[in-house]
Amino acid sequence: MNTPQPASMTSATVWQRLLQAKLVEGEMPVIDKTQSLTQPWYIRVMLGFSGWLGALFLMGFVGVFMGLASDHGIVTVCIGAGLCTLAYTLFRVPKNTDFLLQFALAVSLAGQGFFVFGLFQLFRNDGAEVYLVILLFEVVLTVYVSNWIHRFLTSLGAVFAAYFFFQQSAIFGLMHGLVALAVCGLWWSPLLLRRSELLRPVAYALAFALLCTEGGRFVTRILFDANHGWWLLHGWRVGTTLANLALIISTVLVLRRLQFALSSLPAILGLSAALLFSGFSYVAPGLSSALLLILIAYSFSDRVLLGTGLLGLLSFVSYYYYQLQHSLLYKSIVLFSLGLLLLAARLLLCRLFPESSLADTHNQKESAHDSI
Repeated sequence: MNTPQPASMTSATVWQRLLQAKLVEGEMPVIDKTQSLTQPWYIRVMLGFSGWLGALFLMGFVGVFMGLASDHGIVTVCIGAGLCTLAYTLFRVPKNTDFLLQFALAVSLAGQGFFVFGLFQLFRNDGAEVYLVILLFEVVLTVYVSNWIHRFLTSLGAVFAAYFFFQQSAIFGLMHGLVALAVCGLWWSPLLLRRSELLRPVAYALAFALLCTEGGRFVTRILFDANHGWWLLHGWRVGTTLANLALIISTVLVLRRLQFALSSLPAILGLSAALLFSGFSYVAPGLSSALLLILIAYSFSDRVLLGTGLLGLLSFVSYYYYQLQHSLLYKSIVLFSLGLLLLAARLLLCRLFPESSLADTHNQKESAHDSI
């Protein structure tokens, strides 16, 4: 018998339930909707565009000044740090307008560009220490600058800096596995709800960076030769193992959320499927990373993450099919076996849990009726 759910719930009621579940703490944050209610969207777009236009003029002025000191890396670094400090101050202005927010975002991105360019001028190379400094700088900006888009971009910058740090340290193929573990740990952590303002843009950035680092290792063999050592030849297997571990951990957490014992039939089937897909990941690279995002997206009903995972799955399968390391017959057999595995899993689940398939069909019909 289904328990009736209330037709509507207020924000205060939801907050009280979260407090009782110990997922949040403190007073409920105040939501200020005055700006979005009083300004039409096209006015906000024009204000944002004007903010970027004003920032371009500022960057042009700074660029002219930097051209006079192009041979002094420390000056360029100081200019970049100063622009980021200015952006930090603008973001902390109470009741920011769209113009000021977009202006501060553009100033911060320009400051980061000047800072990175000055570091390369200062060190006169692209060694690992340069990327380590960039990584620390991006982490500081992520923590202290309170803006969703800015935190998303700086988190991406931090991951890419870490990626090139490992590359310059001759540790190849490991970064995507570390990012997969970070995605698994952050999305399943209760801190994501307690510190949503800080961690949610970081979580989305890690999910997007997982696909980028997974795809970036495909060109490693083109850019480097075999003389770089063991990591170039076998490091991708270590990274793939870490990504598979993240997929298996996420599968266990999903089963625990659904209150299935690990000895039950659904749990055994789910873990067996995760292990089989993990094995396919050593043949078709990127499969476990994309499936990890899809699994987390379904668990949290996140359409953005689901679209990202499906796009990654399509991209990795397409790359595997068109690469020249194996014959078309071998790749066709692998993809055909994977398709049969998916169809067999679907048929088995429909036979074992017919009520779930009927409920899904009913929900699809209702959603189609509502859209009409």
